[in-house]
Amino acid sequence: MKHMSRAPARLGLAALALAFSAAAALAAGGAAPGPPSYLIPAAAGSAVGSGPRVPLSPELAFADASGAMLPLGHFRGRVLVMNFWATWCAPCIKEMTYLDRLQGDLKGEPIEVLPISEDQSGIKAAKAFFARQKITFLHPFADPGGQLAQTLGIQGLPTSLIVDKQGNQVNRLEGPYEWDNPSIVASLRGLIGEQ
Repeated sequence: MKHMSRAPARLGLAALALAFSAAAALAAGGAAPGPPSYLIPAAAGSAVGSGPRVPLSPELAFADASGAMLPLGHFRGRVLVMNFWATWCAPCIKEMTYLDRLQGDLKGEPIEVLPISEDQSGIKAAKAFFARQKITFLHPFADPGGQLAQTLGIQGLPTSLIVDKQGNQVNRLEGPYEWDNPSIVASLRGLIGEQ
């Protein structure tokens, strides 16, 4: 029987210990380069149930494609899907195709999908991503400094807020969804008819 060295096993254990140490340091308040430290990937498909409607301030703002700040009140009278995402978030990237199709399917209806980038380089990163991915129906938005996400208590990406025509948060969905699913489309259309 050939004698095998235990060095590879020790190296594997050392790498694992180093990874746990790094994770513990980050959890203890250390900062990682890249995404803002308050954002962590959300569990796929986890949903925060639709509880009482929460009014959102119409002054809450995010940047449009030109970099100008746009208040949430600008969209009053439309049902909104506010999607918080980033170009470094793999589930967000996959989900963007579904969001683009959803906006295309709802073209002409008073429903707007607002993909709000949490990238540190802001609208520049979102615009480049949209161009590379050939996003057709969506317009890029950004959250400079992550202030809107912090105000709204966004803790992971992707996270989507469903907002009714009066500006009330109806639901919060954490994780990626297949937004062009007929039951989701029907639910969103149901919000159009509400007074």
